[in-house]
Amino acid sequence: MGIEAIRAFFSPRRSQQERDGSRPDPVTVAACALLLEIAHADEVFLPEERERIARHIRDEMHVSEEQLQEVFRLAEEERRESVDLYQFTRLLSEHLSREDRLKLVEAIWGVVYSDGSLTEVEAHLARRIAELLGFQHPDVQAVKEKVAARQ
Repeated sequence: MGIEAIRAFFSPRRSQQERDGSRPDPVTVAACALLLEIAHADEVFLPEERERIARHIRDEMHVSEEQLQEVFRLAEEERRESVDLYQFTRLLSEHLSREDRLKLVEAIWGVVYSDGSLTEVEAHLARRIAELLGFQHPDVQAVKEKVAARQ
């Protein structure tokens, strides 16, 4: 038995999705995980919040309707297993433009306001995520006010 056969035996089995390249992009999964984290911050995950997240993932991250459920599944799994937000924000900061990160911050505030209320926990978490994505208070406040005015 050759070394490659041994490596193949002990290496994790790759799913068909991984082999055919249809596995969702890790950047998209990270964005969805942050949006899910903010949606769960008040311990109530409403359909309005889910729809707001889905809209951002479809429209801004260019995910098809068929792949949306897989993105949600992977993002929820990653969110539950993570110990902090840094792994997500670092990946997003490395791969998204400032404009795209700002759109994500806008989506975060959209999720916060989608249930019609703003809790202190949600506000703090939204500001913290925006900070980790590289934005300072004036930018975050402007986005927050813009989103609040639309609600």
